[in-house]
Amino acid sequence: MTTRDAILLEPADNVATSLRRIEPGETVSIATQSGERHVVAAEGIPIFHKISVAPLRKGSEILKYGDVIGVLTADVDKGGLVHVHNLRSLRAQGEPRR
Repeated sequence: MTTRDAILLEPADNVATSLRRIEPGETVSIATQSGERHVVAAEGIPIFHKISVAPLRKGSEILKYGDVIGVLTADVDKGGLVHVHNLRSLRAQGEPRR
């Protein structure tokens, strides 16, 4: 059995959820509905936090659970941490989710 480091919840998601603490430079194994994919962590990712599976630009919508959960306030490299320091939540502002 292969151990996965993160999980991509929906195929359209652009962030995965870490299942353990990930160190910078580690190759991260991500479980997806269609198998497995890999990204190299650009920085440390705490357990249960979001890791970008593609380069994302400021203003990009972040998809998790197949839904928009927020908008980036800064660019994020592939393998970077997506969290409150670079994500404006739409949920906290009461805006409708798609």
